[in-house]
Amino acid sequence: MSLLYKPKEEQTLTCDIKITKEKTIQIDFTSDCGKFGTDEMLAGWILTPERLLQILNEREDICDDET
Repeated sequence: MSLLYKPKEEQTLTCDIKITKEKTIQIDFTSDCGKFGTDEMLAGWILTPERLLQILNEREDICDDET
């Protein structure tokens, strides 16, 4: 066990969603998994609403209770 990093079960994953001036959707995922619990950027995307809908519709593994 490391004193620098939180154990995986204590880490918090956060998703921040913003609509930009250009009417696109900005999605950023962060977690407090960095050294001494600092936030680290895990992934980020900027998509049009049409593209996000297309991606979600193409997914085969989304369950009915997730809609």
